[in-house]
Amino acid sequence: RQHLVNSIAEFALLCNEATRRKHLSEIARGKKSRCPSKPLSIEYIFDRIDTDDPIWGFMVRTDTPMSSKGRTSNLKASPQWKRGMLQGFITVTTFTQWRSSFRFDSLHESAFAYDPDDLTELALKGIRKYDNDGRLAEELEATVHGGDPWKEGIVYPRIAEISLFG
Repeated sequence: RQHLVNSIAEFALLCNEATRRKHLSEIARGKKSRCPSKPLSIEYIFDRIDTDDPIWGFMVRTDTPMSSKGRTSNLKASPQWKRGMLQGFITVTTFTQWRSSFRFDSLHESAFAYDPDDLTELALKGIRKYDNDGRLAEELEATVHGGDPWKEGIVYPRIAEISLFG
């Protein structure tokens, strides 16, 4: 856990840089782009690392300089490169929820109510895969789970939750 705590600032900086690049890419393609915001705060990242139990994950760091086209480069051509620069991370924990009324239900009318228009369009075209018959939700609902929503939460030990990703 300590190696994750030691990398919190890098996690936040990496997410900020990814958000900035996505914003610039959308502008360059002529798409309307919202002003980039801070995607993950240091406080939120610390809280997840501190609270999630169990927690495990991976960090991807540079080993060899790369060109802007993703090919191996050299130090002279890549002066900003340093060995060990964070390129990505993911942490995983067991799925936990905090409401006794919670249920998996992909057929509920509000299940996709907050999806952006482009995701809705992909679902209607059959490109975006989702639980359109409710079988996955039924299986998730039947999974072993237990706990107190007022104390440790209701834990689903066989369902993984991606808690941080960047």
